[in-house]
Amino acid sequence: MAITRRTLIERIDRFIRSIENRKIKPDQWEGHCLKQALADVHDGHVERAEAQMTLARTPPDLRESRVPQGVPPDRRNPTTAELRAEFERIKSQAR
Repeated sequence: MAITRRTLIERIDRFIRSIENRKIKPDQWEGHCLKQALADVHDGHVERAEAQMTLARTPPDLRESRVPQGVPPDRRNPTTAELRAEFERIKSQAR
């Protein structure tokens, strides 16, 4: 059964909150996958966003590399505050 947009938004919120509670910046993997999930939710691609969230939650020791495939290793990583702000913007538009 497909996930609803609302459920996915709630999962993204919990994931961002978990990063905020750790009091450290997301690593490149988390930051990129989460940012892509937010873009996919915004564009209405719920299944792709869910896949990106699954990747974002992948523990570091199970990842194939430090950075997701196709992402330059020197690309600036989004901060937790930037991810939260983007989430809040998308959430407000989803209502």
